[in-house]
Amino acid sequence: MDYTPKILIVDDNIENLKVVGNILQSEKFDIAVSLNGESAINILLNNEIDLILMDIMMPEIDGLETCRRIKCIDSLKEIPLIFLTAKAQTNDILEAFEAGGVDYIFKPFNRLELLARVNTHLDLFLSKRKLKELYKNRDFIYSIIAHDIKSPFNKITQFLQMLNEGYLDKDSGDYEALLDLLNTETQKTNELIDELIEWGQLLMNENHNQLQSKHLKPIIDSVITFLEHQSSSKALEIQNNIDEKAKIICDERSIEVIFRNLLANAIKFTPDGGKITFSNEENTQKVFIQLKDSGIGMTKEVLEKIFENNEFYKTNGTNKEKGFGLGLLIIKDFVKKNNAELKVDSISEEGTTFTVIIDKSI
Repeated sequence: MDYTPKILIVDDNIENLKVVGNILQSEKFDIAVSLNGESAINILLNNEIDLILMDIMMPEIDGLETCRRIKCIDSLKEIPLIFLTAKAQTNDILEAFEAGGVDYIFKPFNRLELLARVNTHLDLFLSKRKLKELYKNRDFIYSIIAHDIKSPFNKITQFLQMLNEGYLDKDSGDYEALLDLLNTETQKTNELIDELIEWGQLLMNENHNQLQSKHLKPIIDSVITFLEHQSSSKALEIQNNIDEKAKIICDERSIEVIFRNLLANAIKFTPDGGKITFSNEENTQKVFIQLKDSGIGMTKEVLEKIFENNEFYKTNGTNKEKGFGLGLLIIKDFVKKNNAELKVDSISEEGTTFTVIIDKSI
């Protein structure tokens, strides 16, 4: 799997930690270890953990009480917890489940049984988390359909009604202006629908990602050509200074979508006659792809809304271009699917630089 689950092992016996840790590491799991309940909770609060393996008999706070405390913390309560213990009485087992454990493995345990139970509960937890994410994105898409698609469709309907009922003289300037407005609303709505479909396909299709070695410069050339009409209408200078030898490990389709949206955003917020530049740097493992514009930039508050709070933020471009605010949300999903990172530096009224950091291919 592309994602490596992280498992926390909690036991006051160092030898037990080594035995369990070696078994899990041999299966390529990431592990964290703790000798007591307080330390375990601190690790959970500061790391993304997917499964907990916990001994019951521990000093100060035993495993049962630690489990109860974990289940009282909203951000941690959904993490599955399996008890590893020598206590085999029926009452002990019932108490473990009542405390919030999802399973119970007796010591000494069988290696294959341990791995089978770990994999089962990890699969359940990760599937549940993915389902929640899909529901969240579904609800978000529905809200966009309800507000951002319904509104322009209402305008289009009104415009068509005005034309159909003959309110305007076909030879008048108002008639031509109305046709332009109708065309603009239709085009923008169609762009939003295309973005929603593409995003939805990514979310629903796990096999969409095909990470392969690709030359970067032709991808950027294709993106620039795709948006040539928009850049030409504002007389923008767009330079592709990507090294012809630069190669990355990526899913070509989604990388194109990332840079198409970034470039569209740069075009939108760069005044007429401005400049947009693609460039790259690299080290032994990563390629740093930069898109720099001479646009109006973003304030610290706007950056926080978009990149820290994940808010659906909309604003108009330098020529009052309409925007749906969906692009950056899609970008972040596609960046994640390519095992990449996205960074942004922006100064209000001076410009913005987006940097995509991605694995290098030899």
